[in-house]
Amino acid sequence: MRIFTKKLPHPDLPAEEKAQLLQNTEYQEMMVESTFMYLTLDLPTAPLYKDEKEQLIIPQVPLFSILAKFNGATEKEYKTYKENFLKRFQLTKLPPYLIFCIKRFTKNNFFVEKNPTIVNFPITNVDLREYLSEEVQAAHANTTYDLIANIVHDGKPSEGSYRIHVLHH
Repeated sequence: MRIFTKKLPHPDLPAEEKAQLLQNTEYQEMMVESTFMYLTLDLPTAPLYKDEKEQLIIPQVPLFSILAKFNGATEKEYKTYKENFLKRFQLTKLPPYLIFCIKRFTKNNFFVEKNPTIVNFPITNVDLREYLSEEVQAAHANTTYDLIANIVHDGKPSEGSYRIHVLHH
């Protein structure tokens, strides 16, 4: 996987200072090659409102919209204590088995929250060809995956249990 990182200047700086900083090599985009064991997928935040029937909405998102993080073009901002970065990811090689880790838990200063968003995904023929760079697409004859296992967390973030569904012929 290729990870492209670009450091961002502090947002409160005047425009002139930002422009000067962006010329420094420290603020230029850097590319790093990295191997991966699994792909972490970020869920969009769940809506805080109710529908017209005053019932809670359980949001849903297609797998391919959260996989867009790996298309090589989508940028996401990452914030640390001192600095902000823009990152974009591009897959360069596909493993024989692929593991998705969907980030459901977020921690703030007070508690841990669980995002209830349902991820809709096909059971068979999940094609990742469009997430590979063009030169790598030619080297991969097979870019499709089938679901063989799913792990689910039931309960509250601080407690609860995990269960697994496994395809067994």
